[in-house]
Amino acid sequence: MKKVFLISLAMAAVLSTKAADYTYLTLVEQDGTKTSLTAVGLTITFSDGHLVATNANTSETKTIALSDLASMNFSNSNETTGISSIEAEGFSLNDADAVYDLTGRRIPSNASLSKGIYIIKKGSITRKIQVR
Repeated sequence: MKKVFLISLAMAAVLSTKAADYTYLTLVEQDGTKTSLTAVGLTITFSDGHLVATNANTSETKTIALSDLASMNFSNSNETTGISSIEAEGFSLNDADAVYDLTGRRIPSNASLSKGIYIIKKGSITRKIQVR
């Protein structure tokens, strides 16, 4: 019994040491949207079919329906795109040379775009658009 307790204690120490090495938890939604939260001080709870991640140290919070969650992973870098505004004025999607999703994948020109944010390129001009 003492041996099992000591092995369990050693494993818990190793696992807690490894978890402290990661700086961010990144949540990836089904539509490709990524949200990175600071891992130190992070609390994750599950309630009514939702994952709620809250960081008491940074006031970051994210609530996501479990059905919308594609994956989540710990990393040492913030994996979000950094896009903070959406522009579409005077720019036609039909005239675009290329359309990309937020992960950088090129969207085929004949594909119909679902709801979300896209990056469109025409010549030397690049814009962000939101499809509603």
